Amino acid sequence: MSDMTPEQWRGLRVYRLADRPRRLAIVNRKGGSGKTTTAVQLAAAFAAWGARVRITDGDPQLASATYWLTPQRPAGSPTLLEVFLGDATLRDATAPTGVPGVRIVPSLDTLARVEAERPPGSDTLLAAEYDADQDDVDVEILDAAPSMGLVTVAMLAAATDLVIVIKTSTLDYVGAAELGRPLKLIRRRLNPDLSTTAVVMVDTDGQTALSRSLAARLKQEYPDAIVQPIPHSVRAREAPGQHQPLIDYAPDNPVTMAYWRLAAALVPRLGFAWKVGP
Repeated sequence: MSDMTPEQWRGLRVYRLADRPRRLAIVNRKGGSGKTTTAVQLAAAFAAWGARVRITDGDPQLASATYWLTPQRPAGSPTLLEVFLGDATLRDATAPTGVPGVRIVPSLDTLARVEAERPPGSDTLLAAEYDADQDDVDVEILDAAPSMGLVTVAMLAAATDLVIVIKTSTLDYVGAAELGRPLKLIRRRLNPDLSTTAVVMVDTDGQTALSRSLAARLKQEYPDAIVQPIPHSVRAREAPGQHQPLIDYAPDNPVTMAYWRLAAALVPRLGFAWKVGP
């Protein structure tokens, strides 16, 4: 699959084998590390292959999945905040986007109220909401904030699979290592089945000693996970402002091609199989 064209990637189709949607949480410990880019590109890839995808935006920052994939519904509609406050269900807050096959549970900067008000039962709220609304979803993508706050904990408690995103630098590698303790507690207390499915190295250059060294360390630390390098690209950073995923905005870009490969590697991990024939 490494030498496929954008048209060939788009021409693939998948079908779900799993009896219920897998829930892929995407986390890091530092803003600007490619977490939302990873969430949006994986959502767009699986939707292009025929899957029904929902992104839940758990990041109150303005530069988020909600900004990138603008919800196609009136202002004032329910968001993730209202779900946590008990004023709406996840289905109520789910909105279509401009990307066919991708829906979103949006967030605004008001989501920070969850941390201040700490509604009872928040740790397990999202798990219950996803359980109650899975009829027209094939895969859930949970875009967590770059902090271990209450919303992120709720996402990790609900997730079946975990993607850790880091920039290819020593400091970011050390920062990602800080995830180990809270993840251990979440597995012990809330979600013992949470699996680290992939580690994504963004802004990487596979030719440098640092890139090769970090990749080797990550493969050793996460032997069962996919370790996927994503190259650096200025053009890839323009896509959010155009409100388009990279497969539409920059289909030939090396970053786009790397995300196609990551999505393809995740197909069996997320309970899908490739369709053969019409």
